[in-house]
Amino acid sequence: MPSQTVEIVSFGHLHGPAPAAHLTIDLRHHFRDPHISPDLRHMTAHDGPVRTTVLATPGIEPLLLAALVVLAAALPLGVLA
Repeated sequence: MPSQTVEIVSFGHLHGPAPAAHLTIDLRHHFRDPHISPDLRHMTAHDGPVRTTVLATPGIEPLLLAALVVLAAALPLGVLA
């Protein structure tokens, strides 16, 4: 099977439409947006403090593991190709 790449993109609906994707997981109503913190507002998902805050969110680890299960199931089927 040829190698496949998965790209994870974080985006904000207030900044425009969602980017084209085969799979989108909308977490707006489930997890606290780090943007509400004045210390993080000027940062993006590329900045360490934002990633640290998001990864410390209760429930995020099981969600990420579930997303990996979905990806692992979809890739061999060519669903995400």
